[in-house]
Amino acid sequence: MSDEEYAHQALSALERIDVEGLSQDGHDAHEDAIAAVDELAALLESDDGVEDQNSVDTPEEWANDEDDWDEKVADAYEQAEIPRSKGTVTVKSIDDREYYYLQWREGDKVRSQYVAPVRPA
Repeated sequence: MSDEEYAHQALSALERIDVEGLSQDGHDAHEDAIAAVDELAALLESDDGVEDQNSVDTPEEWANDEDDWDEKVADAYEQAEIPRSKGTVTVKSIDDREYYYLQWREGDKVRSQYVAPVRPA
Protein backbone atom coordinates (compact mmCIF):
# COMPACT_ATOMS: atom_id res chain seq x y z
CA MET A 1 0.00 0.00 0.00
CA SER A 2 1.40 3.42 -0.91
CA ASP A 3 1.81 6.32 1.51
CA GLU A 4 -1.07 8.08 -0.25
CA GLU A 5 -3.34 5.05 0.26
CA TYR A 6 -2.34 4.86 3.94
CA ALA A 7 -3.17 8.56 4.38
CA HIS A 8 -6.60 8.16 2.77
CA GLN A 9 -7.29 5.04 4.82
CA ALA A 10 -6.36 6.91 8.03
CA LEU A 11 -8.52 9.88 7.04
CA SER A 12 -11.47 7.59 6.35
CA ALA A 13 -11.02 5.86 9.72
CA LEU A 14 -10.84 9.19 11.54
CA GLU A 15 -13.99 10.44 9.83
CA ARG A 16 -15.92 7.34 10.97
CA ILE A 17 -15.19 8.00 14.66
CA ASP A 18 -18.27 9.04 16.65
CA VAL A 19 -17.11 12.16 18.48
CA GLU A 20 -20.36 12.89 20.33
CA GLY A 21 -19.18 11.09 23.47
CA LEU A 22 -15.81 12.83 23.54
CA SER A 23 -14.88 15.74 25.77
CA GLN A 24 -14.19 19.10 24.13
CA ASP A 25 -10.44 18.36 24.26
CA GLY A 26 -11.03 14.98 22.62
CA HIS A 27 -13.22 16.58 19.97
CA ASP A 28 -10.56 19.26 19.29
CA ALA A 29 -7.82 16.60 19.06
CA HIS A 30 -9.98 14.62 16.62
CA GLU A 31 -10.49 17.69 14.42
CA ASP A 32 -6.74 18.45 14.53
CA ALA A 33 -5.95 14.86 13.53
CA ILE A 34 -8.37 15.01 10.59
CA ALA A 35 -6.87 18.31 9.43
CA ALA A 36 -3.30 16.96 9.68
CA VAL A 37 -4.05 13.71 7.82
CA ASP A 38 -6.05 15.61 5.20
CA GLU A 39 -3.07 17.93 4.66
CA LEU A 40 -0.74 14.93 4.39
CA ALA A 41 -3.04 13.24 1.87
CA ALA A 42 -3.13 16.42 -0.22
CA LEU A 43 0.68 16.67 -0.12
CA LEU A 44 1.04 13.04 -1.19
CA GLU A 45 -1.47 13.52 -4.01
CA SER A 46 0.35 16.59 -5.30
CA ASP A 47 3.65 14.66 -5.27
CA ASP A 48 5.51 18.00 -4.85
CA GLY A 49 8.74 17.16 -3.14
CA VAL A 50 7.50 13.90 -1.69
CA GLU A 51 9.99 11.85 -3.68
CA ASP A 52 12.83 14.08 -2.48
CA GLN A 53 11.68 13.77 1.14
CA ASN A 54 11.67 9.99 0.89
CA SER A 55 14.83 9.53 -1.16
CA VAL A 56 17.94 7.96 0.31
CA ASP A 57 21.15 9.81 -0.45
CA THR A 58 23.69 7.84 -2.44
CA PRO A 59 26.71 6.99 -0.27
CA GLU A 60 30.11 8.19 -1.42
CA GLU A 61 31.23 4.60 -2.11
CA TRP A 62 28.35 4.22 -4.57
CA ALA A 63 28.80 7.57 -6.37
CA ASN A 64 29.80 5.85 -9.63
CA ASP A 65 26.85 3.43 -9.43
CA GLU A 66 24.04 5.79 -8.36
CA ASP A 67 21.37 4.07 -10.49
CA ASP A 68 22.35 0.67 -9.09
CA TRP A 69 22.17 2.10 -5.54
CA ASP A 70 18.70 3.54 -6.16
CA GLU A 71 17.55 0.16 -7.48
CA LYS A 72 18.94 -1.70 -4.46
CA VAL A 73 17.21 0.72 -2.06
CA ALA A 74 13.92 0.39 -3.97
CA ASP A 75 14.25 -3.41 -3.87
CA ALA A 76 14.88 -3.33 -0.10
CA TYR A 77 11.75 -1.23 0.50
CA GLU A 78 9.73 -3.56 -1.72
CA GLN A 79 10.99 -6.68 0.08
CA ALA A 80 10.36 -5.06 3.47
CA GLU A 81 6.84 -4.08 2.37
CA ILE A 82 7.08 -0.68 4.05
CA PRO A 83 6.39 2.80 2.64
CA ARG A 84 9.31 4.99 1.55
CA SER A 85 8.55 7.37 4.40
CA LYS A 86 9.42 4.66 6.91
CA GLY A 87 12.86 3.25 7.57
CA THR A 88 16.45 4.44 7.80
CA VAL A 89 19.51 3.12 5.99
CA THR A 90 22.22 2.12 8.46
CA VAL A 91 25.54 0.26 8.39
CA LYS A 92 25.96 -3.12 10.09
CA SER A 93 29.28 -4.94 10.49
CA ILE A 94 29.18 -8.71 10.09
CA ASP A 95 32.41 -10.75 10.15
CA ASP A 96 34.53 -7.60 9.64
CA ARG A 97 32.52 -6.62 6.55
CA GLU A 98 30.16 -3.67 6.38
CA TYR A 99 26.70 -3.76 4.83
CA TYR A 100 23.86 -1.28 4.37
CA TYR A 101 20.57 -2.30 5.92
CA LEU A 102 17.17 -0.65 5.94
CA GLN A 103 15.85 -0.51 9.52
CA TRP A 104 12.41 0.40 10.84
CA ARG A 105 10.37 -0.11 13.98
CA GLU A 106 7.31 -2.35 14.23
CA GLY A 107 5.91 -1.87 17.71
CA ASP A 108 8.67 -2.74 20.18
CA LYS A 109 10.79 -4.55 17.58
CA VAL A 110 13.39 -3.18 15.18
CA ARG A 111 13.25 -4.87 11.79
CA SER A 112 15.88 -4.75 9.06
CA GLN A 113 16.25 -5.58 5.38
CA TYR A 114 19.55 -6.00 3.52
CA VAL A 115 20.31 -3.28 0.94
CA ALA A 116 23.89 -3.69 -0.31
CA PRO A 117 27.54 -3.94 0.75
CA VAL A 118 29.17 -0.66 1.78
CA ARG A 119 31.77 -1.10 -0.94
CA PRO A 120 30.24 -2.19 -4.26
CA ALA A 121 31.93 -5.03 -6.12
